Amino acid sequence: MRVVSGFSLVDGGPLCALMRHFGWTRPDGRIDYLRASIVAVAVSWGPLLLATLASRVMTGHIFRIDWGVHARLLVAIPLLLRADASLHARTRFVVDQFVTDRWVVANQTERFDGIVARAIRHRDAVLPEVLLLGVALVASQAVVWHLGGMPIAGRLFAMDPHMVVARWWYALVALPMFQFLVYRALWRWAIWVQMLWRLSRLDLQPMATHPDLAGGLGFLSWPSLGFAHVISALSATQAGVWADQVLYAGLEVTRLKSQAAVFTAATVALALGPLLVVSGRLWRSKMEGQHEYDSLAVDYTRLFHQRWIARRERDDVLGSADIQSLADLANAYEVVAKTRVVPFGPREVLTIAAAALVPMLPVALLGIPLTELLKKLGGAVLGKPG
Repeated sequence: MRVVSGFSLVDGGPLCALMRHFGWTRPDGRIDYLRASIVAVAVSWGPLLLATLASRVMTGHIFRIDWGVHARLLVAIPLLLRADASLHARTRFVVDQFVTDRWVVANQTERFDGIVARAIRHRDAVLPEVLLLGVALVASQAVVWHLGGMPIAGRLFAMDPHMVVARWWYALVALPMFQFLVYRALWRWAIWVQMLWRLSRLDLQPMATHPDLAGGLGFLSWPSLGFAHVISALSATQAGVWADQVLYAGLEVTRLKSQAAVFTAATVALALGPLLVVSGRLWRSKMEGQHEYDSLAVDYTRLFHQRWIARRERDDVLGSADIQSLADLANAYEVVAKTRVVPFGPREVLTIAAAALVPMLPVALLGIPLTELLKKLGGAVLGKPG
C-alpha cells in the first residue's frame, strides 16, 4: 500500500491537532492558517497593547516602543504560520512528482514508501513538539528576566511597576509562542532535509537534456522557496532588534552591513544547501550527457558534411529535415552544456536572498536623514542625475 497520497510536511502533530479541534479548517479540510494567524496575534500582542494603554492612562507616561517585540508578534508569527501553508503545498508536490514522473524505479517502491512513512512519523510525533514548547518557555524566561546577568530580584525592582502585567504576559505567553513556532519550523525543515537526503540515495537518473537545466530535478527546489517565509520571519525579528539598537542605543546603521551579509549568506545556505545532496548525480549525468552528445554530434555532423558539402547533393536541400535536425542537435548540446550540478538556479538564490534582505530595508532607511531621503526621492522623480 502506498503512503504518498496526501503527503504534507506540516499537516500533522499536536499543534495541527489543536487547530483542528478548534475548527480552524477550510472547506477542503486543510487548516485555515489565516484564521490561526489572526488568533495568534490577538492572543500574543493584544493583551500587551491593552496593558500598555492602561498604564498610559494611569501614569500619563509614554512608553518606549520596542520594535523587536512588535516584529516578533505582528510580523514573524503570521509569516511562520504562512510558511506552513506554503510548505504543505510544495512538499506534497515534490513527493507526488517522484511518482508521476517515475523517478522511483519499480524495485525501489517499498523503499520510497518507507522514506515517506518515516517522515510522517517524525512529523506526527508528540514528544518533539512538547520538548520544543518546554525549551521555548525556559528560553523566554531567560530572555525576559535576563537570567545569568543582573539578578532576577534586581531586575524586578528596577522594572516599571505599571508594566509588570505586560512583562509577565510577554514572558509566559507571547515570547514562548513566537519561539515555539520558530523551533517547530526548524524541526520540520530538519525532517525535510533528512527526507531529501534519503530520497537522494534512490536510483535517480537525471536527464542532461532536460530543459530545466537541472536534469529534471529542478522541482526539488520548490520547498526551499516555501521556507523563504521562515527566513523572512527571522529577518524581520532581527531587523526589529537592530531598529531598537539604532534608535535607542545609538548604533550606526553602517555597522550592520557585515552582519546583514552574514545573515543572508547563512539563510541562503540553510534553504538551498540541503539540495546539494543530489549534486553528485547531476554531475555524473552532465558528464555522461556531454560524452554521449559529443559522440552523436561528431557522427551526425560528419554525415551531414559528406552529404551536403563534400558530395554537394543539393537537389533536395530545400525543405530537407537535415538542416533542422542539425539545429535541434545544437540546441540539445547547448542544454547539456548549460546543465547545472545543483537543482536550483539564480532565481532561487535571489528569492531567498530577497526574503532575508527586504525586512531589513526599514532599518537601512534609518541611516538616511528624512530630508536627504525626500531630496533624493524628489530628484529621482524629476529625472535629476544621482
